[in-house]
Amino acid sequence: MDFKLILLNIVFVVIFNSLLLFFLFWYFFRKKTSSDRSVKKYNFNKARTRFKILIFLSSITLSLGIIYLFNFKNSPKADFLSIENISKKNFYHNPEKVFPRGLNLVFFADSYPSWEDFDSDINNLMIGIRQIEPWKSYDNYNIYKINPGKEIQLCQIKTENERKPVLRCSTKINDYLGKLQLENFRLIVLSRQDFQSWANVTRLSDSGIFFSLKGRIDESNGIATSYLFAHLLGHSFGLKDEEKYVIAKANGAPHTPDGPNCAPDEATAKKWWGNLAEKYPDRVGYFKTCAGSDDYVKPTESSLMNFGNMDKFIPDYGPVSEDYLRKILQYCFSQEKVTEILDVDFFERYPEFKNCLK
Repeated sequence: MDFKLILLNIVFVVIFNSLLLFFLFWYFFRKKTSSDRSVKKYNFNKARTRFKILIFLSSITLSLGIIYLFNFKNSPKADFLSIENISKKNFYHNPEKVFPRGLNLVFFADSYPSWEDFDSDINNLMIGIRQIEPWKSYDNYNIYKINPGKEIQLCQIKTENERKPVLRCSTKINDYLGKLQLENFRLIVLSRQDFQSWANVTRLSDSGIFFSLKGRIDESNGIATSYLFAHLLGHSFGLKDEEKYVIAKANGAPHTPDGPNCAPDEATAKKWWGNLAEKYPDRVGYFKTCAGSDDYVKPTESSLMNFGNMDKFIPDYGPVSEDYLRKILQYCFSQEKVTEILDVDFFERYPEFKNCLK
């Protein structure tokens, strides 16, 4: 809670009690006069009783005021007032130019020592991602940055009832995001805490990427970090793992093989990417194992979505996933006006993207 807000409430409690004491003194100790204006004999026993009552009432009032003050900081009203102060501080760096229908990437700093380190990591991540298609050919990025300061801890590492150590953030982070008033975005929490980076696997809806960066990105770790960021960014648009190891080692259940780069069987895969297998026979095929199951079928033997076998690692998404991402950027995050007729098969397979046509 903000120090000024605490001080404001202390002043409020003191003023309130002072006014109450003044009223009580006036009420209990005012002089009563007779009709001929002669002063009646003062009853000291009644005065002492009244004084005891006054002290009792004052103690009760002061106690209630203190209870109110300490409970106020955990109340919704306190959260609202403290969030109102957010806009008065240097918590936000917004893009100078905002592209309408552009891709909103909201970077949120967790446990960062300075804005300088935060800005540097974001710049290096974006430099790395722009070396990879389809992000390389896309220009309408809206980069938002939120850094509440190292002293504000909204995210914690959680291991209990988790398959792996993960970062979980308080819902109060939504107060910071709400200030931006964005309709669609990807939240990217960059954290100096040590955990296994992860991302929500979604398609169009808002999603989160939780990225562990124990140190500043530099030449020694920049390429590997960019590849991992590309992997997680792919998850945030619906791409599945083209491997089994990460999920299996944590005893996790396989994910649903609903595409775009993971099919339940070869027959389904041929319907989904058979045309690309014919066009790129050396790159696209029907390979076993994806989304945590040996039975599922993936389009590429190696890609950015497969960190299981680094000996065969190829630093791209592969034609199937790249084509899928490129269409999302074109249909949902560009100035181009698109109709369903332009790509009937795509909108039939992924009806949620019809919302981009409105």
